[in-house]
This record gives sequence, C-alpha cells and structure tokens, in this order.
Amino acid sequence: MINFRLAVTLVICSLFISCVETLITINVLPDARYRMSIVSKGDKEDIENNDFTLPKSAEWSIKTFQEIDDETGDMIFFSSGESMLEGTNLLINNDHQNALRYPISVKLNKGVFSDTYILHQLFEGRQVAVKYPTLAQALLEPSDESRQITVFTEVMLYCIKESINNSQLQFDVKDLLKERIINHFNGAFYKAGEDGYLKDISQDNKNGNIIGLPEKFIRSNFKPFDEILPSGFIDSSLIGMLPCIDEANTTINLNDDTFKLISTLPGRVFMSNADSVYNDTLLWSFDLKDFTNDPYTIEAASIIYYPKKIQKAILVGTILILFVLFLIAKRKAIL
Repeated sequence: MINFRLAVTLVICSLFISCVETLITINVLPDARYRMSIVSKGDKEDIENNDFTLPKSAEWSIKTFQEIDDETGDMIFFSSGESMLEGTNLLINNDHQNALRYPISVKLNKGVFSDTYILHQLFEGRQVAVKYPTLAQALLEPSDESRQITVFTEVMLYCIKESINNSQLQFDVKDLLKERIINHFNGAFYKAGEDGYLKDISQDNKNGNIIGLPEKFIRSNFKPFDEILPSGFIDSSLIGMLPCIDEANTTINLNDDTFKLISTLPGRVFMSNADSVYNDTLLWSFDLKDFTNDPYTIEAASIIYYPKKIQKAILVGTILILFVLFLIAKRKAIL
C-alpha cells in the first residue's frame, strides 16, 4: 500500500503509517447462519493495493465508494462487502493469491437441553521469520533503516531458491546443480553489496512495488550455467520468482493495516479469546504483528439452554423415581 520512490527507502522508511482500517462484523443467528460484513477505509492507493481483499463470489455484495473527511477535507475511499453465510467458508479471492487469507467456520452442536455455537476464524500467518528473518525485525523496528538492503537480499535469495526448487515439475535439473546455482547467487548478492551497487540493483523493475524483480542482474548471474541448463529454465525461474516477490510486497503492505473484528453469538458466551466481551458482543483488535509468523486465531463459543426441556426432564425423572419407589413399597407390603 506504499510506493517507495527513493533508493534509500527500499523497505522501511514509509511503511509503518497506519493507513488502512478494516472492520469485520460477524452476527451469528440462532440457526447458525451468519451475516458477515467487511469494511475497509483508507486512501485510494491503499484500498486498491489488494494486500487484504474481499471475497470474490456470487454470495457477496461488493461495493466501493468515497467520502470527504469533515475534519481534514481529505477524500477517504471505502471498500465493503456483505454476505449471509453458513458453515465453513474459505473467503478466497482467486485474483489475488498472495493476499491475506482468513477462512471462517461457524458450527451448531444441538443437544437435548442446550445448543452450542462455535465460531472459529483464522488469519493465516505470513511465516516471515522463516522466509526472510530480517524483514521480521524490520517490521517490528521501523526506525532502523540499516536493514533495508539486507531485506531486499533475503527476499531475492528466498524467491530464487523457491523458484528453482519448484521447477522440478517442468525441468530435469539435478539437486546438486540447483545448490550450485543458489550458492552462486548468494555470492553474487554479497559481492554486489561489498561493491556498493546493491542499492541500484534494488531499484530495478519495481513498477510501483516496494520490491521488484532485478531481471538484468538475475539473468547475468545465470550465464555461467546457461549451457548446462535446459532450454527455458532461466525464463521459467524468473517467472516463478514473481509470485514470491508479490507475496513479500503484500506482507510489507499489510504492515500499515489495522483490523477490528466484532461478533455476536446467540445465548451466553462461555469461551472466547476476545480482547473484550460485553454480554453477547465480542471484540478483537489486531494487526500484522499478530500474524507475522503464526496464524492469528479468533475463537468463541456460546450456549443456549432450554429450561422447559430441563424442567420436563426433571419432572419425568421424578415421576419415574416415585413410580419405582411405589413398586418397591408395594412389593414389600405383599411380602
């Protein structure tokens, strides 16, 4: 959701202004259907950047609109969606595979004397520490600009490795050769950093993104292997890097997003991990730091008791006990 223009602001400098606010509401009905609403607001670029996307399916009513802020006079852009759902929903937008995923499930367990409602939603972890550890620290410490080039290098090396390893379905390349190529790129990025032109490389082919694919640099460092690689392998590897780079850009863009989720459940809430609970209304507040690595989980459960059923059961049970006691007493009297 941010477009860097200066070489020295590759990843850190302007990332961390809270620009997008998303409100998610989930109202669970007694029949376990649930009305879900999502409203995101921010500036035009933020809303259109697609790091957090609305589901794309026939069940959803989607609209975008804009309003003028009464206090600042700035134009605020909105993207909203609403749907009536039931059961488990993946909430996928196939146009943006690397966007944050947030599947949801609502279950109703019907009992003899009560019904239990279980809400479970998962905001999938981005696994940043595993993929590019320096970015994980940079997101937590936005004032430290020293990690910019290291972040770029880590993202590139991770994407090169992923692309090369995923090429095995299309090309027959031995694992040893793959390791040689990956080690060569490690050395190439290190030398570029030592020689002081890695910043220039990082600005290549960004196309408005935070991190772009430095195609010339990548191609030039594939040349030593050109004669021993299958035809088309280099082009395929470059194409294979793009989704991985897009994922890194999406993760960085998510750092200026904040989320609030409000849910209501039928009956009495007896279990939740919500930040606050008021009667049947639950509230969660979270952002990227909560799912930087591991998933952020929404959990809640409520119960509805049926007193009349309980009273009937007690009455029937009491009558049965009295009847048994009567039979026992009558048998003793006969004896």
